[in-house]
Amino acid sequence: MSMCPWTSRCSYNGSMQTGAGSTRPRVTVLLGYEQDPVSWRQRHAAGETLDETPYGYELAREWCDLTWARSHDESALSGRVRRRIAAMLGYDLVHAWRNRGVLREADVVWTHTEREHLAVAALPFRRRPRVIAQSVWLWDGWPEFSRRRRRRVARLLGRHSVEVTLSPENARISERAVPGRSVAFIPFGTRVTTELNHTAHPETGPLVLAPGNDVHRDWVLLREVAVQLPRIRFRVATRRPAALDLDWPPNADVGPATVDQLRQLYAECSVVAVPLRANSHASGVTVCLEALGAGRPLVATDAGGLVAYLEGSATLVPESDVAGFASAVSEAVARKAPPPNDILARRGLTQHDYVWRFVRLTRALIQGTWDDAITAVRPVPMP
Repeated sequence: MSMCPWTSRCSYNGSMQTGAGSTRPRVTVLLGYEQDPVSWRQRHAAGETLDETPYGYELAREWCDLTWARSHDESALSGRVRRRIAAMLGYDLVHAWRNRGVLREADVVWTHTEREHLAVAALPFRRRPRVIAQSVWLWDGWPEFSRRRRRRVARLLGRHSVEVTLSPENARISERAVPGRSVAFIPFGTRVTTELNHTAHPETGPLVLAPGNDVHRDWVLLREVAVQLPRIRFRVATRRPAALDLDWPPNADVGPATVDQLRQLYAECSVVAVPLRANSHASGVTVCLEALGAGRPLVATDAGGLVAYLEGSATLVPESDVAGFASAVSEAVARKAPPPNDILARRGLTQHDYVWRFVRLTRALIQGTWDDAITAVRPVPMP
């Protein structure tokens, strides 16, 4: 380990001690409204999520005293007011304010997007908790922000111990836009789906699966690819109107899918396709990792910093290249699909790796030492 890049911010004024007999850090996880474990389990039971708890953060309980911010009951009117304030500010201040008690008690607060961490920064704490401020869409929207909004966001970012991103592109943009802070790229990780076995149906022809609901999916490009490849079936698993409203060819089936249906589709498909428009936040990374874990050939647009995750493991096609994407899909369909493998574990891209990075970063913030395992795209040792 080396000294923490933000040593001046790492002095600790809580009760945690290091070394022999050390106590566990108190971590509060603040996610978006209705993304707390209670709400999440309800969605899981309804077949809407793969994980029983959000993003695997519950795995940290072995090393941290974990507290979850909760989604407080609200009337229809108060819900509208909360959402309107969040839309105006760009972060959910009311949700954070309702959870100020558990935030105040934390040694370190974990957040998943800027909608949470900017809200924490805006709260009037006397003793401000350290925050692992993970940004996802913030820097995609930055060019459209007014000067006033940029100044406000920059001021709030300056209150955080560290900002982390899931894409090296986002990290570079952040460092240039608001210099003088600690910013780090932390590789994402997802559950491994190696239990799937390929169950293709030769009588119906090859199947290309294109799941996802991110706004940066390039459904127009995929529609053109489907037109060019009429003998290949396409299953576009999305609820996005941008996809549903397109005039798709007969070989494309478009509509939402439950978690169980997606499992079956991953088992049946010949190729997974992730068409993307320009972005900086690694749009599509979850689907890409799921495809690799399931042993499916992957064709994706080279956008958003995905190359940091996929180099050598997928076919990456330049943005807006319909012919190139169609050719890559055809070639991938012609190849025999590899069996499910341990590529995610070998690269440190499992859900355990992701959560262990957060645990190690929490310790780095408290102890004032940096751990290279936090940002490296390789397996993370157990904390």
